[in-house]
Amino acid sequence: KKIVTGSDGYFELPRPVMTDLVVGQMGFQTRMVKPKELLDNDCKEIVLSLEVNELEEIVTERYLTSGISKKKDGSFSIKPDQFGILPGLTEPDVLLAMQQLPGINSIDETVSNINVRGGTHDQNLFTWNGIRLFQTGHFFGLISALSPNLAHQVKISKNGTSAFYGESVSSAIDISSRPSDIGNNTTSLGTNMIGLEFYTRIKSGENANFDISARRSFTDVLDFPTYSKYSKRIFQNTVVTQLNNSMDVNYKSDKEFFFYDFTGQYHQKLGDKDDIYVDMLCINNSLDFAQGTITETRVVTEVSDLNQLTLGGTAAWRRKWSDTHTSEFGLYGSYYNVDGRNASIEFNQVKEQENTILDAGFHISDSYRLNPLFNIKSGYQYNEIGIENGDKVNEPQYSRTVKEVLRSHALIGELEYDSSNRKIYSRAGIRGNYIEQFGMLYAEPRIQVSFSPNVLWQIELLAEQKSQTASQIVELQGDFLGIEKRRWILSNDKDIPVQRSRQASVGVTYKDKGWLVSIENFYKKVNGITSYGQAFQDQLELIQATGSYTVVGTEFLVQKQFKGFYAWLSYTWNDNDYSFDNIIPEKFPSSFEIKHTVNSAAIYEWHNFKVALGSKWYTGKPVTPPLSQTVANVADSGPGIIYASPNSAHIGNFFQVNFSASYVFNIT
Repeated sequence: KKIVTGSDGYFELPRPVMTDLVVGQMGFQTRMVKPKELLDNDCKEIVLSLEVNELEEIVTERYLTSGISKKKDGSFSIKPDQFGILPGLTEPDVLLAMQQLPGINSIDETVSNINVRGGTHDQNLFTWNGIRLFQTGHFFGLISALSPNLAHQVKISKNGTSAFYGESVSSAIDISSRPSDIGNNTTSLGTNMIGLEFYTRIKSGENANFDISARRSFTDVLDFPTYSKYSKRIFQNTVVTQLNNSMDVNYKSDKEFFFYDFTGQYHQKLGDKDDIYVDMLCINNSLDFAQGTITETRVVTEVSDLNQLTLGGTAAWRRKWSDTHTSEFGLYGSYYNVDGRNASIEFNQVKEQENTILDAGFHISDSYRLNPLFNIKSGYQYNEIGIENGDKVNEPQYSRTVKEVLRSHALIGELEYDSSNRKIYSRAGIRGNYIEQFGMLYAEPRIQVSFSPNVLWQIELLAEQKSQTASQIVELQGDFLGIEKRRWILSNDKDIPVQRSRQASVGVTYKDKGWLVSIENFYKKVNGITSYGQAFQDQLELIQATGSYTVVGTEFLVQKQFKGFYAWLSYTWNDNDYSFDNIIPEKFPSSFEIKHTVNSAAIYEWHNFKVALGSKWYTGKPVTPPLSQTVANVADSGPGIIYASPNSAHIGNFFQVNFSASYVFNIT
């Protein structure tokens, strides 16, 4: 039974009262009143104590723009519902926004090829509510796969990652859309030149709600200029566009592309101590490509297609035993599939390819605050992942199916220290991994220390060791129509080793009177990479070798904030070199090296009006030039191209200017 008090707090209950009375009010601690307490007098006064919430400490509240902040553990937080504006970006697209952070960029300006401190995209761990994402983009990389209306908070760690994150040798991007409270009903609809989006939260009870979000492109029905530009950008240099340029046969071609994504979430509170979450996710890209020609005797038509699908589900139970003790149990499953069919009219050849992943597991975690200074965390994680690759060709006949499965266990321990004067914060953790199939047992230490001698300065030290067993490779540049040519594989502890990384960084931050200046120097080395994983397009394209890459670099940022105006300038330098076994030269530049990057922006916000102007300049990525413009005989392999030393030249420097503006107004 429920009773709401009057404005003066007065309420009455029919006698006799047989059960406990729960008195609650937002902003105050809930109080339990026994029936015998109500018998003392006719009108008992029940006093509630104020509820005190300890907020997570923030080093920099507005980092580049509102909605982006830096935490005391060295990570970055993005809250889409508080997002301001960035040059070239009006929506809170997390995977595009994070590329504005120093040390993070994309070698081809997509969200499916994000490079953090010289690493490849697959070396980043992307999770959504505990589900690992193997697909991060729509339009094969031009748009983020998750709706910008959905995420409540995104945590990005470039180094000093918590020991609870595994399976990555580069960064960790944790996307959480689980609010702690039930919230109120809300619904939103939106559209742009690409598609429609929908979001709603339905409060099914006082302690339960549903969250549903969905997006669907209308690119298969309407052809706006935006879609034409996106289409030209993503399908260039692929089978889809090369057919139109053929001089031998008068091909007629037509493509139909669309994407959609869907998420569903259920949150149930059981009293004041327990929360239950159930989440599901679906992401899809679909391309059908028809081609035809008329010969002297008949009409020839062929249909090629490419489909990319992600399905995921997770359930979690979170228990708050007391104000100092919290536990959580969760299980998850993730399915990823990309399949392509490439039908050639000219050669009467049909090539079918498939890459499938099934990833599942569970975790147990516990957090206990020993005293105001120390907090200890522990946990266990189990994961089983299976990856299957299949290729089939009709002419000449060829068929291959390879499936690998790995099961791994991880024990985790972590200790946090926060001094009473808030000048020193430290987190030290260790992750013990065991891979069943290899009988491999190894430990990964992580540490983060920050020291603030006063309110103006902060010194930060980060270091970690990490590993991963699943990675992406490119066997041939024409795989999967040349669009999504990367495929996932598993380590076999032989020619595809487990990747291991070591990273350390030291940074200094200064804040005063609206000024923010930070500089960070880092060192990073990753062992166990393969030449196929680096997508070479030169003499190394068909050579399989293992090796490592080493990166040293500096990240610098200066930012000034006035009342409604703020500006920032960042500079990143890194030196990134490969070292492969049995490849000459022994050391040469990485394909993902961007030596110098300069990023700047000026942003003005006034009430509901926001405007941003910015620029980005960086040096060209390495490329291998041919020694001659003519084809020559290459040893015993016949005609071919003779290349110079790998990655011995660079393409031209890149410069871009972006402008964005938005105005929000209420119709009623």
